[in-house]
Amino acid sequence: MKRTFIFLTLILLGSLGLPKNGLAQLFTHDQGDPYMVEKIQERLNPELSDFPASVRRVAIYKINYSALRFTNEEIEYIRAEIEYSLRQYAGLTVLSPPELEPNDKLKIVGNDSTLQILNMQGRSLADVSPEMLEEIAYKYGVQGLVELSLQRREPEGLVIGIRVMNPQSREVVWSKSFISNPPVVLPTLNQGSQFILTFGVTSRGSDSWYRNQYANGSIQNDTTGVGAGAGVGSDSTDTGSGNTFVHQADTLLRQAMTDFSMTISYRQPLDLQNKAYIGFTAGYHVLRSTNRDITVFDMSLFDVGLIYHQAISEKVPDIDEYRVVFYSRANVQFPLGNNRQGEVFMLEPGLQFHLSKNIGLSVFGNLMLAGETIKLSNKDRLTYNKSGFGFHAVIRF
Repeated sequence: MKRTFIFLTLILLGSLGLPKNGLAQLFTHDQGDPYMVEKIQERLNPELSDFPASVRRVAIYKINYSALRFTNEEIEYIRAEIEYSLRQYAGLTVLSPPELEPNDKLKIVGNDSTLQILNMQGRSLADVSPEMLEEIAYKYGVQGLVELSLQRREPEGLVIGIRVMNPQSREVVWSKSFISNPPVVLPTLNQGSQFILTFGVTSRGSDSWYRNQYANGSIQNDTTGVGAGAGVGSDSTDTGSGNTFVHQADTLLRQAMTDFSMTISYRQPLDLQNKAYIGFTAGYHVLRSTNRDITVFDMSLFDVGLIYHQAISEKVPDIDEYRVVFYSRANVQFPLGNNRQGEVFMLEPGLQFHLSKNIGLSVFGNLMLAGETIKLSNKDRLTYNKSGFGFHAVIRF
């Protein structure tokens, strides 16, 4: 019990040692009035450029605030800073008629038939008497009456509203509101997510193509390019009819192939500037032999993989995109069909050039990583070269 009494006594003595409205004074630097008023002035001063040209002489006639939130010293400081901005950045003449000075006293207003007791906190006598307000404005040549509204709110900090009124017509000719701590709005990562459709042509070479062919025709009908006596691993027999049959021939062919492809990619940015992306790709390939006089070879492939983009140039505002982007795509390709086996792992580094908001062009190379041989249903075996090259037409949406 004794300890509790001592604890309460210390709290009471500590509270008595605080100045009036002491709790309102315990601000950090970012919460203090000088800092918050400075931040408001940074936003107020540029806005004063559109102040009405017909209003050149103004006076602050009313300040709305709560005595629980502000001291008289704080009100005077805020008022002085607002008057400074009006003079310095709007080129106004700021008047201070004594009749328009706000006060926090009670006023008794009456005539022969009525009697009113008015709470004048933050207001002037002229404010509660429209006729007197107009007379004073005429007397001093006031063209605009300024009303300030002050608040403290979290997380906005200090909030100041400014209204300018024509003394005769009571028309509001200028009105703005400012906060010291505006909310910070960060761009979200999904703003740069995109789908990319590409159409491309790639030149590939076959390092070795073993063609396993069965035939029942004579040697004159052999289309492998190797005769019965010169075939590699050939076995010929004579049936007695004078015709030579090729039972099996493994023919080594080398020639270039053309890869026609269509790929769709989905990419998601990795940073707030949308300079780096990562995504997924899926594509369809049609391979055709280039020299079809020697042999006809057609095959379809499907691929899935990952892609990474990194901007290496400045962003162009007109197309809202970086002009030159490096990219690297890793995928696995496998043939379509029930009797086809094998897969190919490829790395595709390249440069993508954005020509407009939605159209681009890319050039790239092909590097074989693993799985070089594909077996087809007719026992053919195809082995790619280690490298190739090609280009893509790019559509972003």
